[in-house]
Amino acid sequence: MIQKKTISVWMACWTMLVGMMVSCTGGNEYESALPEDAALVISVNPVSIVDKSGLSGETGKNAVQRLGDALKSGMQGSGQLIDKIIENPSESGIDFRRNLYFFMESQSISAGMLARVSDEGKLEELFKALSKQQICSMPTEENGCSWTVMGNVLAAYTSDALLLLADPNGGAPQDLLHTASMLLRQGEKEGYRATSDFARMKSGNGDVIALGTLDLIPGRYVTPMMMGISGDMKMKDVKCMAEVTFGEGKMTVDFTDLTTDPVMKQMKDRQMQVFGKVTGKYLDFFPANTSFWLSVNVDGKKAYEMLKEHPVFNNQLENSMMPVDFEAIFSALKGDMAIAGDLLANKFIAYADVTDNGFLQTFEDLKPLLLLTGGQMKLINRGTSAYEFWMMDGSMLGMRPGSLSFWFGVSDGKFYFTNDSRLVDASVEGLSLRDCPWGKEVKGKRCFYAMNLAALLETGQSFPDRPEMQALRFVKGLDYLVIESVDAEKSRMELVMKDKKQNILRVLLSSIN
Repeated sequence: MIQKKTISVWMACWTMLVGMMVSCTGGNEYESALPEDAALVISVNPVSIVDKSGLSGETGKNAVQRLGDALKSGMQGSGQLIDKIIENPSESGIDFRRNLYFFMESQSISAGMLARVSDEGKLEELFKALSKQQICSMPTEENGCSWTVMGNVLAAYTSDALLLLADPNGGAPQDLLHTASMLLRQGEKEGYRATSDFARMKSGNGDVIALGTLDLIPGRYVTPMMMGISGDMKMKDVKCMAEVTFGEGKMTVDFTDLTTDPVMKQMKDRQMQVFGKVTGKYLDFFPANTSFWLSVNVDGKKAYEMLKEHPVFNNQLENSMMPVDFEAIFSALKGDMAIAGDLLANKFIAYADVTDNGFLQTFEDLKPLLLLTGGQMKLINRGTSAYEFWMMDGSMLGMRPGSLSFWFGVSDGKFYFTNDSRLVDASVEGLSLRDCPWGKEVKGKRCFYAMNLAALLETGQSFPDRPEMQALRFVKGLDYLVIESVDAEKSRMELVMKDKKQNILRVLLSSIN
C-alpha cells in the first residue's frame, strides 16, 4: 500500500495543473523513458483536462480551494507549500503542458508515471522542500540521474524527465533505481516510444488515451485463465486502445481492438458468426424507467458448436450429471435476446427468440432427479409450456438464503426466464425503452447495454445504505449510461448527464465535497 504522505504527493503533482501558466519549451524527448515492454500505457492531456474542467478560470477557484484543503489535511505542516504550488505551478519545475504518462510493465512487475521536466533546478528545490516536510528523502545524484524516495515510490529525474516508479508487490523503492536509470538513458529509437502502439496512441484524439495488452496479467493468473486456449497465443499481441473524451453533457470512451495475435483473431471471427445484429424488438417489452437493459442477437446452434470446440466447456457439457439436452436448448435459440430489470429490487426477466418449444421436454426429464432432493427442490408445471423451479433454500445453489423461485417457459415464440412471475408478458403503459434517447441507436448493433441512472437515483431513495447508491449520489445530474458494440473492432461507452450544456468534467469536479 502507498503511504498516506506518498498519495498526497501524487495528488499535489496533479493539482499543479491548475494554473497552467508555464511557458512551453523543448521537445518530447522525455517520452523515450517509457519502458518498451509496458503492458499498459495511459496518456493524459493536462491542457485539455484543465480547460474542460474549468479549473484554470475564476469558476474553478472553489474547487481548487477544496482540493488544496484536502491536500493540507493529508500533509501536516505543508499548508504554505501547497498554497505556493497552486498559486504558481511553474515553481515545480514540471512542464504540465506536455502529456503525462502512467504505465504498468509486463505482468505488472512495476508501475510508474512519467512527466516532462522544464526546470531541473526548480524540481530539485521542490523535493528538498518536501524532504524538510519529511515527505521524501533528500535528493541524491547517482547512476546518471537524481533520485529520492517517497513512501514506497522512487522518484528519479534528469533535466528532461521525471520518472516515478513503484513495485506493486511491495518491493523496496531503492531496488528500482537501476531500472529507472536505464529508462532515463533510453534514446529516441528505444523504449515504448519506438513502437507502433505508441504511434497509434499519438494519433488518438481523446483527452485520456490508454493502450493495454493481456501481458499486463501477472503470470500466476495466466494459466487458469488460458485453460482450453491454444498455447501459441501471445498475450502481448492481444491489445485494445481506449480514448476518453469529456464533452458537453457526456463522457465518451471509444474502444478499438488492436489484436494481432492470429489465435485470438480466429476466435473473434468465430464469435462474430455466432452473434448477429440486434433488431431491438424487446425494447417495447419494458417501460422507459427500467433500470437496465442488455440485448444481443444469437445463433444458438452456432454457439453450441463453438462451445463444443472448447475442451473445458465440452467436458462440462458431456459429463454433466443433469439429464438436460443442452444441444436442443441451444439449437432452439435464434434471434434477439434481452435481459432487463430493477437492480435495486433485484428483479429481472430475460427473453429470447426461439424456433420452437420442443426443447422444454428436456426439463420434464429433470423431475425424477429433483424427487431425490426430498422436496427441497421442485419443478412445477404452471400451464402450457410454463414452469416454476422452486427451492427451499437458495443457498443450496449459491444464491440468497430462504425459499426462492424462478419461472420460465415459452410464450408467443419467445422464451422467458424470471425471478418475478408478475413480469411475464407484463404490458407497458406509457413510454417504453424505445422512447428513450438511446432507443433509436440499438438496431444494427452487435451488443447494446443501457442503464437508467436517473431512475436508479430516483428509486434509490428507498435504499440509502446501498453502496451503489452512495456512489451514484456523488455525481449530481446523471442521466444514463450506454455501452454498444458496432463490430469486432469497435465499441463505445457513453456516460450522459441531464444538463447537455455543461462539460461533464466540470460537473464531475463540482461534485467534490
